[in-house]
Amino acid sequence: MRQTICTIASNCQDCYRCVRECPVKAICIRGGQARVVDELCIQCGTCVRECPQRAKTVRSDLDAAKSLVAKSLLDGGAVVAASIAPSFAALFPGTLAYRLPSALRKLGFCFVGETAEGAAYITDKSLEEGQAGSICAACPAVVNYVEKYQPQYIDALIPVVSPMIAHGRMIKAGRPGCAVVFIGPCAAKKGEITRPENVGAVDVVLTFSELLEWFAQERIHTEDCIDSSFDRIAKIGDARLFPLEGGMLKTGGIKNDVGQAEIMSVSGPEDVMHLFADKPDFNGKLIEPLFCKGGCIGGPCFADEHISSFDISLLARRNNVIHYADASRNESESRHETNITHTTYYKPTAQEQELVSDSRIQKIYERTGKTNPSNQLNCGACGYKSCLENAIAVARGMAEPEMCMPYMRRLAQQRSDRIIETNPCGIVILDSELCMIQMNPAFQKMFMCNNGILGRRISYLVNADGFEFLQSGEKEQYESIQFKYGFKYHEILYALHDEGQYVGIYSDISKVRFDTRQLDAIKAQTVMHAREFLDHQVRFAQEMAHFLGKSTARSEEIARDLINLYEDEGEA
Repeated sequence: MRQTICTIASNCQDCYRCVRECPVKAICIRGGQARVVDELCIQCGTCVRECPQRAKTVRSDLDAAKSLVAKSLLDGGAVVAASIAPSFAALFPGTLAYRLPSALRKLGFCFVGETAEGAAYITDKSLEEGQAGSICAACPAVVNYVEKYQPQYIDALIPVVSPMIAHGRMIKAGRPGCAVVFIGPCAAKKGEITRPENVGAVDVVLTFSELLEWFAQERIHTEDCIDSSFDRIAKIGDARLFPLEGGMLKTGGIKNDVGQAEIMSVSGPEDVMHLFADKPDFNGKLIEPLFCKGGCIGGPCFADEHISSFDISLLARRNNVIHYADASRNESESRHETNITHTTYYKPTAQEQELVSDSRIQKIYERTGKTNPSNQLNCGACGYKSCLENAIAVARGMAEPEMCMPYMRRLAQQRSDRIIETNPCGIVILDSELCMIQMNPAFQKMFMCNNGILGRRISYLVNADGFEFLQSGEKEQYESIQFKYGFKYHEILYALHDEGQYVGIYSDISKVRFDTRQLDAIKAQTVMHAREFLDHQVRFAQEMAHFLGKSTARSEEIARDLINLYEDEGEA
């Protein structure tokens, strides 16, 4: 069986948002890539909705649906029926809701019915079966959650199928050989039809996103279609409100207000999980849980939210459904009776996870530098609520130590410091005032100094002309060969603008034998100094006498450079 929720690896960008948002932490990280572990996944689709890079996607069954319809039209195969979830009115509001049947028939569906018929039917059966359980089981994500993570409450689930399964069986009971395609906003429905007890009820599940894609491929515009009615096989009543929080209770005519402790409707992952967190006693209560916030209208596959025309708020979706339900309530209805609702649930086997020992957690803490409780920040950047949760996930193979941002930052800093400390080149870092704030051992050895001079200007040790060029903004990088303390050195200087710092890298080239090209470069630099010498002489010869002393000193320095350079060249 193919996995329901998959990862597009090329889109996954190490953000860990899916880990953070997954209510059951069914995301495994390997080599920085996040993938869904099907055995742990409840198919709620939260990761699909939350992934900013669209790296999580619900398996597409569009080709399978198109093949069914094509076979029916071309080869005279079985009639294909469409069962569309009652949340469709949220996506196709107003007049579009009445034109949707025509649009679906243009795709090739011979029967177009509302899944609300199945919703009305299972509501009646659920209330009849109330003694056998107290938690409504219409939401497949809730069923998956209870089976995998709250198995002690399996007996509290009302043993009645979902509206989709009921409606599929109702359609096939009156049309033997008919194929059924369900269309809705739910990812978990794709897995629900593969359960052994449900096989054959529905052939293919499409999401609203897939339906819109199909319409686009066939160039079908709902607004251009004519008004048309859905095919009817059973009563609906208030079941068109089924996709809203409390919709099943409303369908059954049950009043639910704040004063009734025995009747409750909850929606959203947090509220559903809190429902089971305190080990409640569900006896005598009627609970309607829906895993998507606001109900099915908040489903992860409601539509492609990146398409602005379908960016509809949850409140607007709710109002659209209510408006359609009010406008359609007086339609004629028939009654359908058949025993198609009973289902069974499964207790988990492979989903049970090993306990992680304290010693194993401590080893992981040691690796990530968290043995000191003060380093256990519980920042949540890794996607887990605490460092303990992350350590447990690492021990179980669901996470990687590198997911910890503070740990990686410390590691990067340590590696950076280590590179500087062991570099054979002399490295010095200056602040914005050209005062030394850090130097490595190679720099100290080269210029016969120690950390005791930190805080002094760099001119205390070496010629600061290059740094002053950088400071003035005249250059982004400066490179030269200098002679001081009886040896030649090559310097490369550059600025760190964001930090307001300057970096100097020095190499001792006293013993380096230069080839012709390198000598030419050095001579070119000397010629540049000689030209500077001449300009300097002419300029200062015309100025006041006290400047002449400075000119003479500069001239002597340049001349000395020339003498030293060519004396060393002769020795080489």
